[in-house]
Amino acid sequence: WNQFTTSKTESQPFTFIYFGDPQNSVLEHCSRVFRQVFKKAGDANFWLFAGDLLGEPEDSLWGDFFSAAGFVFRVTPSILVPGNHDHPRYIVDGKHKRYKTIAPIWRPHFTLPENGIPGLEESSYYIDYQGVRFVMLNSQTKLEEQAVWLDEILEDNSCRWTIITLHHPLYSVGKKRDNKDTREAFLNVIDKHNVDLVLQGHDHTYARTYKLRNDKIVGDDEKGTVYIVSVSGPKAYDINPIYGDVMAKMGNKVQLFQVINVEENKLSIEAYTATGELYDSFELNK
Repeated sequence: WNQFTTSKTESQPFTFIYFGDPQNSVLEHCSRVFRQVFKKAGDANFWLFAGDLLGEPEDSLWGDFFSAAGFVFRVTPSILVPGNHDHPRYIVDGKHKRYKTIAPIWRPHFTLPENGIPGLEESSYYIDYQGVRFVMLNSQTKLEEQAVWLDEILEDNSCRWTIITLHHPLYSVGKKRDNKDTREAFLNVIDKHNVDLVLQGHDHTYARTYKLRNDKIVGDDEKGTVYIVSVSGPKAYDINPIYGDVMAKMGNKVQLFQVINVEENKLSIEAYTATGELYDSFELNK
């Protein structure tokens, strides 16, 4: 039996789980995270992944990913975006590069919306879920085209809350990283439409900004956006302090998952370790 529940048509409270990159040793080390999630929030409405589900887009590794959570994937829906490691790689002058076209194995594993720009079906899309517009962006390619599309769908947005997920962070915290292309493409649109929360991966650290607008910290009662980077897998990078002045919390070398509760006037975000200890928490209020 595969029993699950679809969303309500009207705004109602719900819970979802957000994961940064599983990527490495998923069966060996991410399985404990997935099991802790089920213990902590087994009634979550869905799981959300911010890319790099695997180290390489290979069938055997997909098998490890699905085995790591076992029956949970049969009763809990998932929404997800691809990361760079979900694209095939090639070698130029001895260096590994990633194709801009997603691996063919991605789409057969999921049934995701096809309401994004042409060519990025099931990797860039949006979902309205009980009062929240979730916009899932493919930050590996076509950034400018997606930015135009993002502006359009946020212009016509009747949901009270807006959450964006993409793989490459706008404010990088991983070693020697700074995703300028991502920030230049999307930051102005995010500020324009008062996006509430941006969920990211890629940097294999944990970081949460203060509420920001136009690159500046704003008050809790002002319009602004909180950006989070997290990691659920065992791979860890050193902290890059380049944007440390806008960070409310940073950390590394810890596997995490985030339980996010949505209410009409409040988002509650709690980050937990693989052993179930509270690592970080905050609220957004309207």
